Amino acid sequence: MQRPKPTKQLILELTGENQGLISALHHGLNETPMHDLYPYLDLDELVAFEASSWKSREANRDLFEGTVHLLDIYQLFSEVYKIGMPWLKKYSNISKEQEKLYRELNPFRGKDLKARLQNVNPEAVETLKEKLLESANKYVFESQYQREKMKQGGENIGIRIMEFQPVYPKKETIVPNFAKEISKMLSSYPTDYNINKPQLPLL
Repeated sequence: MQRPKPTKQLILELTGENQGLISALHHGLNETPMHDLYPYLDLDELVAFEASSWKSREANRDLFEGTVHLLDIYQLFSEVYKIGMPWLKKYSNISKEQEKLYRELNPFRGKDLKARLQNVNPEAVETLKEKLLESANKYVFESQYQREKMKQGGENIGIRIMEFQPVYPKKETIVPNFAKEISKMLSSYPTDYNINKPQLPLL
């Protein structure tokens, strides 16, 4: 079965146009892309994981050090969702006009996540874990680049210019530009999904 691609408007409503949430979502998608996991996830689950895991990595670069490889994929998602899901639910504000698309993008309705994740390619899981161990980048407007670079003694390691944003921050365009870029990023994600309930392996 297939589902549609998220639109800019849907992303705006899903994040409630909250700049903190939508920016963390963008940065997470950029640093820990999950193309191979998306067929087994609702859009809500993808968004909550990407935004929350990035924000946690930004706050504590060693957060996943020593623990990420001890957790199975379901345990990892469960940990991230302790913050990610309440964060998403706090701001999500889906209009009646977007309800049909929203339902189509969340075909699993949040059910049987543990069973679904059992079907994810183990290599994709390990790749995700490795990326979670990397330091979060710092995202800046082009006008901020030199200042941030000087803060690092002239080094630009980990500094990323948001080329989809204007050179100078413009409050009224920041969030819409994030939504447009996120919808563009998600357009490359697979649309196929399997709605059949997966079977947990026998113990």
